Amino acid sequence: MNFTLNLSDVEALLREDVPYFDLTSSLLNLSSQNAEILFAPKEPVIVSGSEEVAKIFTLLDVATELIVASGHKALAGETVLKAYGNAEQLHMGWKVSQNILEHFSAIATRTRSMVEGANRSGKSVEICGTRKHLPGTKHLSLKALCSGGGSPHRLGLSDSILIFSNHYGLLGGLKSLCTDLQSIKARCPEKKVAVEVESIHDAITVAEAGADIVQLDKLSHESVRKIAEMLKQGGNGTTIAAAGGINDTNAEKYAAAGADVLVSSWMYFGKPADYKVVIRKT
Repeated sequence: MNFTLNLSDVEALLREDVPYFDLTSSLLNLSSQNAEILFAPKEPVIVSGSEEVAKIFTLLDVATELIVASGHKALAGETVLKAYGNAEQLHMGWKVSQNILEHFSAIATRTRSMVEGANRSGKSVEICGTRKHLPGTKHLSLKALCSGGGSPHRLGLSDSILIFSNHYGLLGGLKSLCTDLQSIKARCPEKKVAVEVESIHDAITVAEAGADIVQLDKLSHESVRKIAEMLKQGGNGTTIAAAGGINDTNAEKYAAAGADVLVSSWMYFGKPADYKVVIRKT
């Protein structure tokens, strides 16, 4: 899955950093020089955002060479993107481009690490990123997630049904929800219904009531294994999603325990990737 910000959104990112012109470059009369700018990570990364960076330099009217597309690995020191032209224009695109590559390549790289961890279990497990990304970064965060081999857990509140304890607490509790679950499913038959629970007992209860997906919040991988074994013995086809505290260090254990989906926010938060940026005369 790959998608890129449209030109107007990319322009908004550029204008946020350069609302009028580059005062420093203008004072130094850099517009009289031709140069090139190169972006290369200092450590291996899964690249994300290189298409948006290419659009930034296109908006600045300089030639661009996109070398490593989003979703592909770049080695330490490998040039991901080059741009050629007016030195003042190159400086205008420098920092916003570096920010995009560093922040979103880091998300893609962490996601890939989690995917690889789950794959070591030998089982097919989907890695899903939550909606807990930084506000205003949804498009680029989801692109980075997909670039790393993950999938969006929920694109928003309008596309899926996930019933939390905050929901069924207002309806009289889990028992009341289970009583009404079939009628809830009947009102939206083309959608799967997921219910989040926090105990083995509640997981089995909602599965037996007909939940399509049981999301286990902050349960240990040992508990996930017990639930998976119990549902399998009962011939239940419920999908098991594990959420809460899952990252690349424990993804293999949760996958091996029998979770079908690992739900996480971990990939969104952490140290940005480190890109070296060089601007030189041509």
